[in-house]
Amino acid sequence: MVATVGQLRGLAALGLLDRVGYLSCVSGSAWAVVPYLYAAGGVARLGHVTPPAQCTAARLDRVEQHSLLAPATRAFRHTLAAMDADPAVSSDQAWSRAVGDTFLRPYGLHDPFAPIGFGPASGSLSAASPSTAPPPRCHRPRAAWPFPVVHATLNWPEARSPGQHRLPFEFTPLYVGSPSRRTLHDAKAGSRTVGGALVEPCGFGCDPPPRFDDTGCVGVVPPARVFTLTDMLGASSALNTPDRDVSGYPHARYWTLPGADGGPDCVSDLFTDGGDVDTLAVLGMLRRRIPAMVVCINSVWPLALDHDTRRWPEPGQIDPAVAPLFGQPSPRWPRNQVFARASYREVVSTWQACKRAGRPLVASTRLRVEPNAWWGIDGGWDVSVCWVYNSRVAGWEAELGDDVRRLLSADSDPAAEGTLARFPHYRTVGQNPGALTRLTARQANLLADLAGWGVLESGDAFRAVLG
Repeated sequence: MVATVGQLRGLAALGLLDRVGYLSCVSGSAWAVVPYLYAAGGVARLGHVTPPAQCTAARLDRVEQHSLLAPATRAFRHTLAAMDADPAVSSDQAWSRAVGDTFLRPYGLHDPFAPIGFGPASGSLSAASPSTAPPPRCHRPRAAWPFPVVHATLNWPEARSPGQHRLPFEFTPLYVGSPSRRTLHDAKAGSRTVGGALVEPCGFGCDPPPRFDDTGCVGVVPPARVFTLTDMLGASSALNTPDRDVSGYPHARYWTLPGADGGPDCVSDLFTDGGDVDTLAVLGMLRRRIPAMVVCINSVWPLALDHDTRRWPEPGQIDPAVAPLFGQPSPRWPRNQVFARASYREVVSTWQACKRAGRPLVASTRLRVEPNAWWGIDGGWDVSVCWVYNSRVAGWEAELGDDVRRLLSADSDPAAEGTLARFPHYRTVGQNPGALTRLTARQANLLADLAGWGVLESGDAFRAVLG
């Protein structure tokens, strides 16, 4: 989330955000993108990139309460514990309610007692839109683009098992659903057809209709409980942990017509973090044949300079989601190859050269897309990708004031509150004692500043792919 805020600041400073068609995000990055696009004054709340020479220790310890960075410094663990303990909050709503209370409520986007759905920007639908109903009251992004696509994972059947199916699921202002139609089989749960049905957000969770009409469209009755931005962010960020009961994850009704038996296959599905199928939020864009992308890999794993790119990486040498895109066998992401193995060396070697030179880790490539039937991706075309990898940058650190450089070089206890140990690869969970996701103001500001400066410093590469 924090790195994404910095990168959005950099793109805004370069004047490139209005050239971005999609903001494809998952989990923490969605915590930044959705308030930026949906909140009143989202642009003003974003803030600006602070040049390293103006970055002082005193400034690092302040975060304005209206800032999009502020929720990252709040005690999310306490909020989640309160939701878990509240008998009025169902177990499958606790996580989402805590996310909404922390990351959306400060911007008027979360009210559990008067929930509001979400939809497209006002005036963005054509007159030929099939919907004839008056637009419901809902949260809308301030403009038609950048168009947000928030990713989650649909899990079926609900019970944990080695053969549990995990499918990509998308939330957008226009539609919600799993894009590709599949028939799944399970020894205990039987067969189910899922995907290929997209529902308007204000109708998601409704009862299934008896059939589609000849155009493939159908009107539905909105559900009694509206699906909200809070539900969306909760589903996208629900960390999949083996010790948590499945009843504690977000659930929502999703259906496909016709189902395995000819009728609707409607299930109260379990949703987890979109990173369970694609933590980089890339593959849904390739399915759309987006011709040019910037991929920001805001990782907890530093890039190892001794990683021999002629071989697949060992654990800990690089973010584990990168190499599977190029064909590395992966139990976690077994179906994610979309580029040739030879291209992996090109991308990672460029990053390593940038790191040695003290520059931001940015690699601009033109890659051939390989077909991937499971993701619905057609191969045989080229895509321009600017790959950005989170890393310490010697050139940026050299411009910092002495007081901040001392903070970075201090031999501090990694378990101490507010330490900059592991910067900029903070732990996603437990960076600070007793915290879940919370960062201190100093930690958040410094990472956002580095991320934003990296975009500005690499402006030519960003303009080349987005301009």
